[in-house]
Amino acid sequence: MSNNFFEALHQIATDKGIPREEIEKIVESAMLSAFKKQYGAIENVKVNFDRDNNSVMVVTRKMVVNKARNYAEEISIADAVKIKPDAELGDEIDVEENPLESFGRIAAQTAKQVIIQKIKEAEKNIIYNEYSGKENDLINGYLQRKTKDALFVDLGRTEGILPAREQSPLEHYKIGDRIKALLLMVQKNSKGPSIILSRTHPRFIEKLFEMEIPEIYDGVVKIVNVVREPGLRTKVAVMSERDDVDSVGACVGMKGIRIQSIVRELEGEKIDVVEYCPDKKIMAANSLTPSKVVEIVMKSDGGVIAVVDNDQKHLALGKGGHNVRLASRLCGFDIDIKTEDQYREFLSSSESRAIVEKLFSDKIADETPLEELAELDNRTIKLLEAGGVFSVEDLVEKTFNELIQIDGIGEKTAQKILDIIAENVDFEEEDEDEEEEEGEAEVEAKADEETAPDGSEDAESDGQGDQEKS
Repeated sequence: MSNNFFEALHQIATDKGIPREEIEKIVESAMLSAFKKQYGAIENVKVNFDRDNNSVMVVTRKMVVNKARNYAEEISIADAVKIKPDAELGDEIDVEENPLESFGRIAAQTAKQVIIQKIKEAEKNIIYNEYSGKENDLINGYLQRKTKDALFVDLGRTEGILPAREQSPLEHYKIGDRIKALLLMVQKNSKGPSIILSRTHPRFIEKLFEMEIPEIYDGVVKIVNVVREPGLRTKVAVMSERDDVDSVGACVGMKGIRIQSIVRELEGEKIDVVEYCPDKKIMAANSLTPSKVVEIVMKSDGGVIAVVDNDQKHLALGKGGHNVRLASRLCGFDIDIKTEDQYREFLSSSESRAIVEKLFSDKIADETPLEELAELDNRTIKLLEAGGVFSVEDLVEKTFNELIQIDGIGEKTAQKILDIIAENVDFEEEDEDEEEEEGEAEVEAKADEETAPDGSEDAESDGQGDQEKS
């Protein structure tokens, strides 16, 4: 094989980042495929590389015969002595052949196709291995082309895909524009690896913060949570374990210079940086920034009510409710926004009474939950809990009139509840105890009547004697 051909292969491999050993395996595979195509067998064939001269030879082990009929396995004695002067009939010798000279047109074409295919496969694997190790990292590229469903970004050695779902509605690009994105995932497919990019994933925000804020990169300030509605607002909860470091101030920077660089990257999207606090009330108030909260009230279901001034409600809710939605996601529990007027109305409602009773009642540890009464449906249980009844013990103490006073419970439902109690709750032990206590009390009372206080009997007899004397 000519030096130029082998050198050309090495040049292609160098350009595509394929190691020398890999390209030699590709050539070896191609030579063996071509030999099999021409002669039908490859058991006696191997490929030798001369790295000093950048050449490759096919070495075939052949038997020496008078006249060769099977050129893949036999060599004539006349040709054999040219290679090995002391060759004799029946000997096996190694014969080196130049593939370009020994292969026919079809075999050479087979070798070419195998080399092209193997180089493409090797390039795909190299690209996959390179970029799969960069998942969740920022990557830069230039917009190469765009379609209705995606932007295709030139990353240098390959092309990245930025799907429409991973784009912010605020962002618009022209061909050639620089794009910074998060390498979301690398997928293998028949056409090569697909590099999926994202500019909406919360991890993208985290990486921007790491890039712009040294304290986060060094681990002095930690990002606890990131929530985002692309194009509207992003909320980032941060904390620092060092008392001398202001986590929010470090992220915002002097006069907001640090956060502004991130805002520019997001095309003007609003970013709220809040301090993380394990206290639910404080965290809820922090997360509702930029609105100011008057009071935070805990709810029985684990959520909170945030009370704000009338002029702050719109700010607390945000456009389409996005601010309170993001705040709830950032905290991990529901936040209900109410103005002071709405909260006063709420305090007089049955729901409020239920919340207060559930929060502040000192319930006995062995109270039986309402769910234990299997015949009570979920709707009735919820109505009872809203009315301040949280256990079977509470329910037993309710009369018919008290039950129908609960919102949503009518006479039929109240009677049904009493019937369920009568069928499922056993009062016998309690009644027997009460009867025993009453019996003991009666016995003690009679004994007291029969037994007068000290000296009372003598006093009575003395009195009678005095009367007789008189």
